[in-house]
Amino acid sequence: MNRPRSAIDRTSRVPGLQPVQARLMPLVAAILGGVAAGAFARLLDSALPAPWNTLANPSALWGLLPFAAVTALRLRGWPAASVGAAALVSMVTAWIVLAPSPASGREVVLWGVVGVFAGALCGLAGDLVRRSAPWFHRVGLAFMGGVVLGEALYGILLIGGPQWLVEGAIGLALPLALGRRANDRIAGGAGAVLVAAALFAVYFAYDAIAAA
Repeated sequence: MNRPRSAIDRTSRVPGLQPVQARLMPLVAAILGGVAAGAFARLLDSALPAPWNTLANPSALWGLLPFAAVTALRLRGWPAASVGAAALVSMVTAWIVLAPSPASGREVVLWGVVGVFAGALCGLAGDLVRRSAPWFHRVGLAFMGGVVLGEALYGILLIGGPQWLVEGAIGLALPLALGRRANDRIAGGAGAVLVAAALFAVYFAYDAIAAA
């Protein structure tokens, strides 16, 4: 004899009517992951010798956290953007809290604003990479690869040091490693170069504001 379903049983099967806890779980996971990543970045910054400790705190490499979090959690649209922003902001917060010397108020505001927008964009890139449509997939590859490659080019041309070559290799490797087919890898890699060139001025402006 079948048991009559309660109202809770019926609504739990309706698409979009998920419990609040289920909706918050990806956000909580992103925040916890961000805190852990920020603490790990601080550890690397203190453990690695110069100039390799630079790899612990470049903003572009930090963007891989929201990108990976959204990809792993299989989120789309606004949930992808919000989880991406939460992951990066929590990572920045942990980095600031664990700093050996306190950051200035201007730095906190700058890093917080950049964390929200950059985290959301990198989260959306993680969403696009998982899409079945080839062009969405390629745009996600090009964006994330270009973000990392662009910062590396900026460092190579204006700062100097072998650490930027490593970051550049990571940026080029992303579309090659994550592309589903040869055409995706080619298009993603070429797009990453274009995105990197377009973002060069953005990184220059960011450093100018941070150093002001």
